[in-house]
Amino acid sequence: MRLRFAFAAALPALAALAAMALLSDRLARRALEAELGARLVAVAQAAAAGLPAERVEGLRPGDEETRTYGHVRARLESLARATGTRLLVLRPDRTAVADSEGRWRIGEPVAALERDRLEVAEAAAGRALPSQVLFEGTGGALYKTGYAPLSDGSGRTVAVVAADGTAPSFATLQRFRSLLLALALAGALAGAAVAAAAALSVTRPLRQLSAAARRIGEGDLDSALPPAGSSGEVEALRRTLEEMRQALQARDRERATMLAGIAHEVRNPLGAMGLFAGALASDLAGRPEAAHVARIQAELAALARLVEDFLDYARARPLAPEEIDAAELAAELAALAGPLASERGVPLGASGDGRFRGDRHLLRRAGLNLLRNAVEASPPGQPVEVAVAVRGGEAALEVRDRGPGLSAEAAARLFEPFFTTKERGTGLGLALAQQAALAHGGRLEVGPRPGGGAEARLVLPAKPAA
Repeated sequence: MRLRFAFAAALPALAALAAMALLSDRLARRALEAELGARLVAVAQAAAAGLPAERVEGLRPGDEETRTYGHVRARLESLARATGTRLLVLRPDRTAVADSEGRWRIGEPVAALERDRLEVAEAAAGRALPSQVLFEGTGGALYKTGYAPLSDGSGRTVAVVAADGTAPSFATLQRFRSLLLALALAGALAGAAVAAAAALSVTRPLRQLSAAARRIGEGDLDSALPPAGSSGEVEALRRTLEEMRQALQARDRERATMLAGIAHEVRNPLGAMGLFAGALASDLAGRPEAAHVARIQAELAALARLVEDFLDYARARPLAPEEIDAAELAAELAALAGPLASERGVPLGASGDGRFRGDRHLLRRAGLNLLRNAVEASPPGQPVEVAVAVRGGEAALEVRDRGPGLSAEAAARLFEPFFTTKERGTGLGLALAQQAALAHGGRLEVGPRPGGGAEARLVLPAKPAA
């Protein structure tokens, strides 16, 4: 916001000064160009009047050592020194005849005059005129050219005289332009500094509110918002945000209490049914009816896991960090997911490197959810890899598979609670994993894996354990 205030103050001032500078530059430059063009045309006409047209017309390639050529060169050099210009005699086809500096040989094309081909043609037709285009010479000076016809006694044009020159005023104009630019920038910066200082009193409390809103969005509902330090709309916004935080906190407490009560009421009969099912399984061991009891036990286990997922998602448990061996955690996750992987014919690979601090329970539950998702998505025979490594002060838990990857809908709703693409999924696995990552101050990334499949990375900004 401070930048916007600064731009709002600086841009109008900069635009106004730039417009004034541009207008002044255009007017001054136009006047200087007109004056310089008239002077150069006069020099070209004077040079044409002092040259013998018939002798110039008779010069041919290879005549550079003749007296006539030397005489023409001497006149051009003398007049060029006197007027501070560069003189060139050329034919209408823009090939050189002689020049004051000896740069071109007779008959050599002057490629630089391609820019003034129309002016050369006009001069060859008998009209003296300046060039329309300024060009930059050595040292960055701006030059213009004046053209005049060189005619014989009958009025026939035998050559064209070109006079190049600059005006000292151009250097003054460039210094004036630089001064205007410096003033414009200084004015804009001064306006921006004043606007930024004025905006600081507004942006500082807004930054504090923005940080508080970000914490609330990340799930921190326990930290009260600090006073805004100002009155008016910003304080009203702070009060509204604080009321929202308190309402969300109260809602979360009510939800946790309600779910804890439901879980308690569901757990008791589930436990009893589990005991009875176990006893029944013992009684029916070896009989065909035992398969039905095994199915009942599997469904009871699924219900128990569902209750645990709901409880873990609803209740906020403080972190209990401890030292974790990366290789040990990876092996533990592979062992926990091993039965499911064996049932589905999916090979598991586990690797780890380094030690770090974190909540083992949260990370194990998050990693197991990610690993189960990968195993369930993989076709038989395609391996699933789990790796835990510490690199550069970060610990990363990665799960990679070669399944079908993520659909567009799944990618858009990955961390949405209760969204699932599985027939019997709770839709809380990724939400719980993300919750564990955020609790550690980290992040969860899920995306396509190069070569096919999906890759999940739970990254913790944790320093390696000592």
